[in-house]
Amino acid sequence: MGRLALGLFALVAAYVAIVSFPQPMFAHHVRYQNYEVWSDEPIPDSIAAVLDDATRRLKTSELYKPDWTIKLFICNAPWRLWFYGMRFDTTMGGGAEMLLTRNIVIRSADIANNTVRMPQGRRLVDADLRPLSYFIAHEAAHILQSRAFGRTTYITKPVWLSEGFADYIGKGGQFDAAAEHKLYQMGALNWYPRTYRRYHLMLDFLIREKGMTWQELFTDPPSEETVRRMLDAR
Repeated sequence: MGRLALGLFALVAAYVAIVSFPQPMFAHHVRYQNYEVWSDEPIPDSIAAVLDDATRRLKTSELYKPDWTIKLFICNAPWRLWFYGMRFDTTMGGGAEMLLTRNIVIRSADIANNTVRMPQGRRLVDADLRPLSYFIAHEAAHILQSRAFGRTTYITKPVWLSEGFADYIGKGGQFDAAAEHKLYQMGALNWYPRTYRRYHLMLDFLIREKGMTWQELFTDPPSEETVRRMLDAR
């Protein structure tokens, strides 16, 4: 049992070391403003417009600091997303590692058209609201959380707050609270990934109607049940 445990520990340690420094496994790299981008496919010049739009979205929060580096890895090969995303999933849009590296991985992307590529036979829900720049800003918002409130924020804070914040930033102000509230009342925001829109609505409600600040929200966040009761009582 001791040898087995030691072997498993060594395997996990090796995996963490590899995914913490994935740069050698990505042949293409560009630096643009405060972004470092790696990809397993050539990176076209149009990446600049995508990153500019991601920055516009990130600037909707006063927590954004333009002097911190965003490390982004675009995984066009499904196995890379599965391996480096650390969720062992080839269908996710992206992921952010907040405890060790603050690396961001994004699924296969058509950079020129500012879109992500979905697996064959699958469609992207709410594609009009979620271009490639949305996914970059969404995952970068998780990194922003970890920088502002600590590396364990995603673990210690409610999912509704962490994902609501990321959707809030990712949407970059493209959000109709009245329309979303109607959908919420109809139960249309109860299934994934539209639960992120519900989280966004909850966060928007607390900020816009209750006057809460980011600091207050992340210091002492209410439960999802509490916020939903407040929404139901509007």
